[in-house]
Amino acid sequence: MDAHGLRELYDLVLRLSAVHDLDALVQEVVDHARRLLGVDVAYLALAEPDGSLVIRVTDGSLGPRLRGVVLPPHSGLAGQVADTGEPVQSTDYLGDAALTHLGEVDRVAEAEGLRTILGVPLRLRGKVAGVLMVSQRAVRRFTAAESSLLTSLGSFAAIAIENAKLVTALAEANDRLERAVRLHDRLGAVALHGGAAEDVVVPLSELVGGLVLVADEHDEVRAAARAGSLVNARLSGRPSKLFASASARRTRVDERVVTVPVASANAYFGALQVVPDAPLAEADVRLLERSATTVALVASVERAERRSAEELVEHLVTRRVREIPAYARDLRRPHLVVVSEDPRLRSLAAFSSTVDGRLVALVRADEATVRSWSLGTTGLAGPATGPAALADAYDDAVACVRVLNALGRTGSTASPADLGPYRYLLSQAGREEADTFVTRTLAPLLAHDEERGTDLVRTAEVFLRCGRRKTPAAEELTIHPNTLYQRLDRITALLGADWQEGDRALDVHLALRIHRLAAELA
Repeated sequence: MDAHGLRELYDLVLRLSAVHDLDALVQEVVDHARRLLGVDVAYLALAEPDGSLVIRVTDGSLGPRLRGVVLPPHSGLAGQVADTGEPVQSTDYLGDAALTHLGEVDRVAEAEGLRTILGVPLRLRGKVAGVLMVSQRAVRRFTAAESSLLTSLGSFAAIAIENAKLVTALAEANDRLERAVRLHDRLGAVALHGGAAEDVVVPLSELVGGLVLVADEHDEVRAAARAGSLVNARLSGRPSKLFASASARRTRVDERVVTVPVASANAYFGALQVVPDAPLAEADVRLLERSATTVALVASVERAERRSAEELVEHLVTRRVREIPAYARDLRRPHLVVVSEDPRLRSLAAFSSTVDGRLVALVRADEATVRSWSLGTTGLAGPATGPAALADAYDDAVACVRVLNALGRTGSTASPADLGPYRYLLSQAGREEADTFVTRTLAPLLAHDEERGTDLVRTAEVFLRCGRRKTPAAEELTIHPNTLYQRLDRITALLGADWQEGDRALDVHLALRIHRLAAELA
């Protein structure tokens, strides 16, 4: 190698040592290899764990055919270089019978018009990390000096590539360590000051690529996040393959899912699960296990707070509490009282309990929001502030549910304002007014049934509800039509001939319904 070649090689080595991006580095190597030897094409293949070689970069090729070509172990000119660790030259590659040819590789060489090829190893600590190759589209014999120059370049390139990999790995390790420290600090704050499952999965999803979710002990998703943002827990689906038994509750790394139990010494709270975008490193799995400890602490605090909240709600609505305790100071602001039988209500409110077989929740949402939940037969009242007002609102909400059921409006949501004249049944003063209206309108009928044990009140209500059609009314009452005619004559004698006409019929029908509902709500 002459002085000029040495000087160029030295300058090149200095430039390569300053490049730490692997893709940019290997591209720089082939660019300079092509320029140093004055060839048509230069390309570089790096060794894979299975011994194959993958062409990573090219310079001078006619198209993208060469890039990405996989050279199986021990095949072709590159395989011979990798096996021997020495330069190999072929003056007419396609016609060289001494080489093991592959049809796909030969077709690429033919398309590129490659004739003479020189390949040198990228040797590092006795191993071949790749092969650097130059090619001419005409027959040419590379001299020993050219082969030596390319070999030296390959050796220096191997060192530079190794350094670039080390620098990249170190940077990634430092970045991961820094992010892990930040995560530790955030999770520590969650554990110290209290938080929810969302406060754990969001920062964790920033560090671990993929869907991160927390499931409770019933395998229901509590919170889910991806790339630092919450996703709809319901849309994320049920977590896959949790734990078949208590003895199986340990970290499990499957092909597509990593599952870590969330548990304390005395309780099992569910699982932390990740559906990663790429296989997780061992360090990521250990990070999940440490995060699961924080989730367990948060869940333990949540469970204790939930028990306290349930007890408080029950005591408030049953008038066993006169003051709002300090830990529930949020209840000092106005809350709606919602009564329903739908178990989803529990997850929609911070303060909920079961009272007399119904779910009761105190919520900060407005009426429109509560109605949008579609919880089935639901009563709501308020907003109310303070123990006495909350208890009164609970009574109204329960009465709404009972009125809805009595009216056959199951599945509906109602507040006292939705019940029209039937709202008078929800308070003592209203009931007194309703009783006065019923007595004034139906007194003769009520007295007749009371004294003689007849069923004229029900007969009148069914008849009016059936649109004064006698046949369907008789069928509903399960009596003969003649019996119905006799009863209607008696009702007319007691209430007057106009009881089933115009406004009088409306008053009678309303009074009949209020009378029945009052009896059912008593």
